[in-house]
Amino acid sequence: MATAASVGSAFEKIGAHLECSICTDKYKQPKVLNCLHSFCEECLVKYREGTHRGAPQIPCPVCRQETVLPQSGIQGLKTNFHLVSLIEEFELQKKVACSGDSKLLCETCDEDNEASYHCLDCGLNICTTCRKTHLRFPVSANHVVATLNDIRQGKVNVTKQSAQFKCHKHKEGVTQFYCKTCDELICQVCTVLDHAKPDHNIIDIAKASKEFRQLLGKGFSAFEEDIKGLEVSLQGVAASKKSLSDNTATARKRVQGRAADVTAKVKAEEKQLLDEITTQEKEQNKRLDEHEKTLSNLLQRKTHCLQTSQEVTRNASDSHFLSLHPVISKDMDKLRGQTSPKMTGLKLYPVFVQSQMLDIDLGKVMVEDAWEMCHSFGVQGSGEGEFELARGIAAAADPDEFAVADWKNKRVVICNHQGKTKNTIPIDPNDVVVVSNQWVCAHPSKMMVYHRDTTHKFDFRTVPEDEVGKTDMQLVSVAVMPNGNIIAGDKKRKVLTEHNPKNGEILHTMPVNIAPDYLAVLSNGLIAISDAEQGLVEIVEVSNGKAVTVNTIQPTIDGKPVKRCRGVCSNSSGIYLAVDTDKYNTGHVHHFNCAGQFVSCVAQGLYNPLGITFTADGQQLAVADWHSVKLYHKV
Repeated sequence: MATAASVGSAFEKIGAHLECSICTDKYKQPKVLNCLHSFCEECLVKYREGTHRGAPQIPCPVCRQETVLPQSGIQGLKTNFHLVSLIEEFELQKKVACSGDSKLLCETCDEDNEASYHCLDCGLNICTTCRKTHLRFPVSANHVVATLNDIRQGKVNVTKQSAQFKCHKHKEGVTQFYCKTCDELICQVCTVLDHAKPDHNIIDIAKASKEFRQLLGKGFSAFEEDIKGLEVSLQGVAASKKSLSDNTATARKRVQGRAADVTAKVKAEEKQLLDEITTQEKEQNKRLDEHEKTLSNLLQRKTHCLQTSQEVTRNASDSHFLSLHPVISKDMDKLRGQTSPKMTGLKLYPVFVQSQMLDIDLGKVMVEDAWEMCHSFGVQGSGEGEFELARGIAAAADPDEFAVADWKNKRVVICNHQGKTKNTIPIDPNDVVVVSNQWVCAHPSKMMVYHRDTTHKFDFRTVPEDEVGKTDMQLVSVAVMPNGNIIAGDKKRKVLTEHNPKNGEILHTMPVNIAPDYLAVLSNGLIAISDAEQGLVEIVEVSNGKAVTVNTIQPTIDGKPVKRCRGVCSNSSGIYLAVDTDKYNTGHVHHFNCAGQFVSCVAQGLYNPLGITFTADGQQLAVADWHSVKLYHKV
């Protein structure tokens, strides 16, 4: 059993969350601002007089959101009675729980008897004798009395019965009703004098509380999704910072290495180039910091709003809840419309391009993600080295090989990086991926697994056996999760299925919003789904057997939305996506960071790009361009 000292330490940690962030003491008459942060009334009065004297509004000391003050000033703000009750309950819990190693005296007699019980209604510690007397009196006969040992062991919660909520206008009145017209708790007298029907919509407190709890609860899921989206965006900012830092370091080294080969006269230009890199780094980091701060502030505000709303909705008494409801509802309405801000024009690639002549001109700093085609193989046809419609592509190592899903020729072509055919798999393939040194192929109705030497290993279905032949399906994509599980995309049913790679066992079936024409698993475990017809990509988080959308990418070419999104792949720097305008020779490959923000155009002028993948070493990007395969590397 925990000692009184250890319990006391735990209460100190809990109590820190019940302290005003201005005075760092327990809340005294806490007032709640529009942002749902609470502070002592006296602290807010001093805060306003010190910095915002006479101002009609004050910024929150924590998040800086402004609250317009009522005519009566700080005193007119709503009191957070729910927080008051939590503090009172906390103090009672602490008093009882931390007394395990010391003697508590009875609080109802003068005999110095040791208290063994606690009355939950009176909030008093009582001895055995007084307990008997307490329960004999008619006024206290129905009180709940628990042993202190049960309370210390957590079997009973010490709760102080909250007093009836008094009407703010008629001091003797008890609030029994809620005026929906005025968003206000009212008493019986108010229903006659100030909130008379039919001009005011009056309902019972319990009914109002139930209605508004349900209404707020409906918005929690959207808030949770917003928060997940913000968290993903922050992950993207962190990844971008690392990428910027890594590439900046590489660029510096190249500049310094180049400068070492020339004479002292290039020192001035070396400094100029280094300064330019540093300037670019500072500018981009400044933008990232600002974007990170914006995202963090919005995340903090939405998280605080959601947590406060949930806590109050679940635990506050009806009166306390309805007292806070207008502020909570207003804050949720305000934040609900605030979507995650996008960041455009971010430059993460300060690359040093050296001069071909060893003179003062060392080169220049490039801030674009520069790529160039380094190899191409394949022509239209059905013979060796030919493709009729290369829809999907996968890359494997040891030995370095490509597997190309040659759709119209009904085969998977296995070839080396120069394009020389080594083997073929005669099936009807839509896509292919490498899983545990095996080729996993997406056939329209089943997944087919082959050894690297193309010998067949096993097949597996994406529906239960009793649904085979009865359920329409169209398997068009396949990807592999960080844990090795296989993800299959079914275009007909608009679902992803997760499978055990050892036997194909169905682990989860997850509906998605768009057709999963192509799939890619990102470095952070999220899945990118590319829908060809809609011309967009959704980033989904897969957990507990569900796929939840956290972001959407809508690519453009020359400022206009693309007609089709095709193949997608990723590495630590983000997402690479094949897009086109639905006309031949208009294909692009675009690079986005992990948050879905455009970084650069990797390639353009492609015939009709479909599947894309990185080589096993990550140094080249392979594009299945209908009748050929094109390889790109960074400049």
